[in-house]
Amino acid sequence: MNPIRKAMFTTAALCMLVAGSVATAAPASAVGNCPYGRVCVYDWQQFGGDKIISGSINRCFHLYEFEFERYIESYVNYMSVDAHMWTFDTGTGWEKTRTLVSGKFSSAIPPNYATAVCTGNAKP
Repeated sequence: MNPIRKAMFTTAALCMLVAGSVATAAPASAVGNCPYGRVCVYDWQQFGGDKIISGSINRCFHLYEFEFERYIESYVNYMSVDAHMWTFDTGTGWEKTRTLVSGKFSSAIPPNYATAVCTGNAKP
């Protein structure tokens, strides 16, 4: 094989190798194993224990529907809107107890009892 053809073949092979390794690179790991575009709440610190994932922008989910029996102790909010934790008191009704800020996360929040979590402007 002549030197020019050999150089072209080597360059082409090198480009294919580099392109292949870039295409198969693993994406960066999401915090708490929470998918992007979702809000995740966990009943243990450090994103442990039971987890509930929601992708609804303006909706509530009630924790009892998921047999979520502990307090929320960590969260990830990859949504474009804030989420809010709510609790119900028979004397005062629904009360917002914490805001889970859009684009933020916390691996250790003070244990927060919540009856529902709502995203956007939704209220229980």
